[in-house]
Amino acid sequence: MIKKLSIIFLLLGLACYFIAAVTVLNKPEEGLVCNGVEVWVNDSLQTGFIQKRDVIPMLNSQKCNPTGKKMDAVKLNRIEQVLLKNPYIEDVTSYKTPGGKVCLRIRQRLPILHVMSTDGEDYYLDRAGRKMPKSSYYADLAVATGHITLQYARRNLTLLGKYIQDHPFWHDQIQQINVLDDGEVELVPRVGEHIILLGYPTDVEGKLDRMKEFYTEGLNKVGWNKYSQINLKYNNLIICKKNKK
Repeated sequence: MIKKLSIIFLLLGLACYFIAAVTVLNKPEEGLVCNGVEVWVNDSLQTGFIQKRDVIPMLNSQKCNPTGKKMDAVKLNRIEQVLLKNPYIEDVTSYKTPGGKVCLRIRQRLPILHVMSTDGEDYYLDRAGRKMPKSSYYADLAVATGHITLQYARRNLTLLGKYIQDHPFWHDQIQQINVLDDGEVELVPRVGEHIILLGYPTDVEGKLDRMKEFYTEGLNKVGWNKYSQINLKYNNLIICKKNKK
């Protein structure tokens, strides 16, 4: 028992030592002036809504660029709050270095669909089902059209959009998601002259797995232009309508 207690006290002592050491090492020297800001933007190759060059102007516009200020007067939470107001930024982590730098690590919001509804709405939908304003940056996304309210998009298209975005085959194959008046969904592929009738966007994985198998076992043999419509809305069934051409 005494041996176990000794080990526990030793571990607690080591933990306190490391916390104190990290605190001391990361505490800027008194009177030290910030000599620059270092920025890292995650997913900058995949998504280009935010670039490193955009960050300093954001700070300048709100008069919170720390460069030239005493490090002990720099408020990191203020910097984070300013950056998080940008609709394309998901998260910001900031810290100071003993050498007088303020470091910012920024994680972008990742869109999954470009929504262009019949009522004139034009925006991106992110992975959490949240609305993002359209940007001049071109995102390689499937376009969702038709009768789409924001509520419908959040509840019904988020899962479908994530599935398409996360699976290279479907990301390359599906160019458009069209929502019909009754809430059912059609998928418009890039290859082939057919429309995929998904029905209501439920059991997305099961339906698209069946469709991918049908591409491999069926259309690869008879030709991808043989059918005008491929219906997946019924469980474990694929109903095809022949192309009249």
